[in-house]
Amino acid sequence: MNSIIGTGFLALDIIVNGSTETPPKLQAGGSFGNVLTILSYLDFQTYPISRLADNKFTDLLLEDITHWNVNTRLIFKDEKASTPVIIHRILKNSHGEPIHRFEFRNPTTGKRLPSYRPFRSDKVSVIENLIPKSDVYYFDRANRGSIELAKIAKDRGAFVFFEPSGYGDPKHFRESVEIADIIKFSNQRLSNYRKLYPNSNALLEIETKGSQGLSFRLNSDAWVDLEPKTIHDIVDTAGAGDWCSAGIIKIISSNGPLQNQTQGQIEDALQMGQSFGAVNCLFDGARGAMYQLDSEEFLALAQQILDNDINIGDNIGKKTISSTYTHSDLKELFELEL
Repeated sequence: MNSIIGTGFLALDIIVNGSTETPPKLQAGGSFGNVLTILSYLDFQTYPISRLADNKFTDLLLEDITHWNVNTRLIFKDEKASTPVIIHRILKNSHGEPIHRFEFRNPTTGKRLPSYRPFRSDKVSVIENLIPKSDVYYFDRANRGSIELAKIAKDRGAFVFFEPSGYGDPKHFRESVEIADIIKFSNQRLSNYRKLYPNSNALLEIETKGSQGLSFRLNSDAWVDLEPKTIHDIVDTAGAGDWCSAGIIKIISSNGPLQNQTQGQIEDALQMGQSFGAVNCLFDGARGAMYQLDSEEFLALAQQILDNDINIGDNIGKKTISSTYTHSDLKELFELEL
């Protein structure tokens, strides 16, 4: 069984749509949180490293990832820490097409919801002996703590997957690029990456381009384009990038040392990642597919997309997912914790 450790953006997603009759869904989120939870669903041993607040939001987040067999022994509660909360609102535009919006303020009071705080670098040495050896190390925020953890993981044989959401501190970003084996970024967030880095940095660099597919360069300065995987009946595109990352990690980690893999193997991994992202677009929420399909069903649908079946959503019977929270409960939770 493959294993992954990592650190980064772990949040509580509160998923709602335009109807007050549809109960909210409370699920763990954030790119780092999603990728490791998805990989646990796909039979990886997963060890997120994080420092969260000691409150109800954290309890709800941990309840969700524990359900998916994520190992939480390296998630620490701290009264001075923070548990990010994001409202993920699913809507439709004037053409009836699904869109989503992320909100970072309490809808009742207008106050800012809790935001991300990194795992402290001075705590890395304290937990070093607790960190298991792993095949992969993943991080999505460049800071001193995540870099020191990457060094430990890499020294123990892991390949390092860096998925930045932005540049942040230039020194930390440069160090992260230098230690990474794989860098994956969105051209919407890092639009000038190619200009800043005309020469290759990591062994594999991946640029995602939304509906335009993706590009990559493998130990080369030359970029190669891959067409997108398209499907009908899209419900929500949130989380597609996280599923793509999980698919890439799953295939690459099963193929042996990254440096020995061919361009054909890498293209297969990237296309599988694209198909993973497409399957999740049939469901609401950044990890909605997990609550509707077992992993074998999910992988079968991903294979259908690889085989260019764009109508896979036609015969999916969707379950009604029960929620223990109503909108009134949610309002009380916000008032209690914030």
